[in-house]
Amino acid sequence: MNTLHLLSPDLNSTIQIGKVFGQVLPRGSFVALDGVLGAGKTHFVKGIACGLDEGGWAGLRSPTFTLMLSYHGGRCPLHHIDFYRLNEAPELPGEIVEAMNTDRDITVVEWASIWREVWPSRHIAVHMEVLDDNRRRLVIEDNAGLKPQLEKALSAWAIEPARA
Repeated sequence: MNTLHLLSPDLNSTIQIGKVFGQVLPRGSFVALDGVLGAGKTHFVKGIACGLDEGGWAGLRSPTFTLMLSYHGGRCPLHHIDFYRLNEAPELPGEIVEAMNTDRDITVVEWASIWREVWPSRHIAVHMEVLDDNRRRLVIEDNAGLKPQLEKALSAWAIEPARA
């Protein structure tokens, strides 16, 4: 598995890291996000939407209560899903399963580890850790073969695991 360790010193950097992700991600990508409440998951998705040239990215909000929000204004559709409220659901709603199984859109799931068994084999997992009020550590596990592109594009935020 290919792993990257990044340090986001502030909220704007978290959005910028997400933007770079959005610029690098090909159609059909699945991004699994995890981290405690307030770790910056939704801001990271705002950045992805910005990187996809989604004009409404600044108004992007968490789909906690709607479960899924889709955006179609960028270079490809973006499905933003939140598994938080599905913790004890017997199965995933059909429209979410459909959005996760497309090869032409990008799907990003917050609280993704709740339903890890539905992740596609080719995915990128991003775990966000809160270090203090502003700083976040992002541990990116690449199972989609994008590490060379991500590593190059995200080098400004890279940290050595030993110093993390």
